[in-house]
Amino acid sequence: MKTRYRFIIISFFLLSVWVQQGFPAEDGKELFVTKCGKCHTRGDAPDFAPVKYASIQWKRFFEKDKHKRKKDISGEISPQELKIIEKYLTSHSADSDLPVAAGLK
Repeated sequence: MKTRYRFIIISFFLLSVWVQQGFPAEDGKELFVTKCGKCHTRGDAPDFAPVKYASIQWKRFFEKDKHKRKKDISGEISPQELKIIEKYLTSHSADSDLPVAAGLK
């Protein structure tokens, strides 16, 4: 009986952590490719990969909304999607445990 309660408590805890943090970073890969790739693969914007910057640089980029200086993307990417993309980029940045060098081409 104690084992069952432990399982329920641990499952609840893990579920609550997942809900608080949002979607896993890997879900951001698809958004990164489909949403960011619209401009970054056809020559309208430079190609890039998550490893182009360190995680703190990606965070600063999104905090300061630096993309808006070049092109306003608010009509194309929702705030929730932007957070998922940011999580993907920071999770796979140059200084992360899982850097991703494959970018948009």
